[in-house]
Amino acid sequence: MSSEVSESFLQQSEIFRNVDLNKIRSQFDQIKMVQAQSGQTILSPSSTNHFIYILVKGELIICLQERISQAIATIHPGDCVGEVSIIDDRTPSAYVKASRNSELITIHRDVLTEMFELQPQLAVNLLKLLAERFRQNNDVLVNSIELQQEYRDKAERDALTGLHNRTWMDEVFPRQMELSERIGQKVTMVMIDVDHFKNVNDEHGHLVGDMALGHLASVIQENLRETDLLVRYGGEELLVLMPGTIISRAHVVAERVRALVMATPLTLKNGKQLEITISLGMTEWREGESLDSLIERADQGLYQAKNNGRNQIQILT
Repeated sequence: MSSEVSESFLQQSEIFRNVDLNKIRSQFDQIKMVQAQSGQTILSPSSTNHFIYILVKGELIICLQERISQAIATIHPGDCVGEVSIIDDRTPSAYVKASRNSELITIHRDVLTEMFELQPQLAVNLLKLLAERFRQNNDVLVNSIELQQEYRDKAERDALTGLHNRTWMDEVFPRQMELSERIGQKVTMVMIDVDHFKNVNDEHGHLVGDMALGHLASVIQENLRETDLLVRYGGEELLVLMPGTIISRAHVVAERVRALVMATPLTLKNGKQLEITISLGMTEWREGESLDSLIERADQGLYQAKNNGRNQIQILT
């Protein structure tokens, strides 16, 4: 081992903690000190590794791609890398690069094995390091899954109303209809539209219009059943898929929602109340029918409800 590396440094590193260095002194001449320039790759998934590296000075980073130095972890003096690949005899799972000029101790796998036999505490320390790495990896995985779910929720939810959007609908509705067909369930669809919504925007401004849509979504969502699937279809139109529900039963739910919307005005910042009413078109799914066909018929029912005076439900069979 180079005289530049003191025994006190080895004892401070996690892997040599509480190890009797006198009992492995015969292996010291096989321990090497190497220099790594900033940007140099130490470990790579494309190359077999036979060494464990202990950082003496400088800094190392772990990256998933060689040419993109976006670190997923940082290695500081006293830490080691390469231990997993020399144990499982596989290539490293990531790139390890020097983020600045660094000095490292290198220990060949065979030399490390000899040290294990002479000082079992060294093996215990290595197991502890591996356990800690696995815990860190699990934390990263959990955080990654949570982040992916957060991104997915944002992609599948309408920012204004908080309801699911058409992206979510296009994935979930066909699966629900396929399931209903397989088990012989009835399915009802309801299309909802705000009456005279253009007048709300023209008279009160688009900010109030947005508030009205959020208010409407909240009232409807709170008064549907847990099994009912509500989405913002577009503009001021909402769509409800009601699995396991015949149209007569769905009509009872829809009428309750219509009445509650009319009875629950939106209170504006100036204290005034904005009354909102909705028109609804309903239809029952026909076995083998596509989602597009079902939506089209519900839309026709909505069109009739509006033509007949609004604030009402129109059923198409």
